[in-house]
Amino acid sequence: MHHFDPSTEIQDYLVFGEYGDVNPSITDSSTYTFLSPEKMKELFEHEIEGCFLYSRHWNPTNKYLAEALAKMEDSQAAVVTASGMSAITCCIFQLCNCGDEIISSRTIYGGTYAFFKNFLPKLSIHVKFVNTLDTEAVKKAITKKTKLIYCEAVSNPLLEIADLPKLAKLANENNIKLMVDNTFSPLIISPIHLGAHIVIHSLTKYINGTSDCVAGCVCSSREFVNQMMDINSGTAMLLGPVLDSHRAASILKNIHSL
Repeated sequence: MHHFDPSTEIQDYLVFGEYGDVNPSITDSSTYTFLSPEKMKELFEHEIEGCFLYSRHWNPTNKYLAEALAKMEDSQAAVVTASGMSAITCCIFQLCNCGDEIISSRTIYGGTYAFFKNFLPKLSIHVKFVNTLDTEAVKKAITKKTKLIYCEAVSNPLLEIADLPKLAKLANENNIKLMVDNTFSPLIISPIHLGAHIVIHSLTKYINGTSDCVAGCVCSSREFVNQMMDINSGTAMLLGPVLDSHRAASILKNIHSL
């Protein structure tokens, strides 16, 4: 049986530059050329390996970082964003519509709490704040309108530890998503192995580690990441939370010393 080791996955993920550089080249371009209009049209329909359209959608540098993060969390895919909050907001707007409900832990990052409490009600998305350490309380809060359970693997700043397997069981029984902020515990906790469907990080904190950037990521199924990056309907495409490629390259280097 394969023993999953996030640190080994990161160290074994090697991307080289055009001339054998130990660090990949930085793509300093907003747009890309096409040899035929047909190929460009095809890219609007579906992703093509090694083919890029516009850097708000994907660029090679951001793709390298996303792939490294997917290796770290053992998810099928990942997408990087300009902040942890943009990762959270894009996920929520991809999953929820007017009238939907979210069950959230009470002890979460202040920015997330403010977004849930003050912003989402404007769009008629209702958030129930419960003690997610009490799985019975979570179970009672679930209704037909509930779309997801949201918690932090290790809460910021109270350091409460979520019982992810129990929350995942509840989510699966009710056909809803478990979304976990793993910012405080990269490498230590692997939420997808414990049943989470979506994992987000503020790369600003431990993953980058040098207090010189703001960035975020979403790690999930290939299907969900493709939905978020869909050119015509994806929140991570249309809301524009693109991470600068120079910063993505810097984080990719720092992740090796995480």
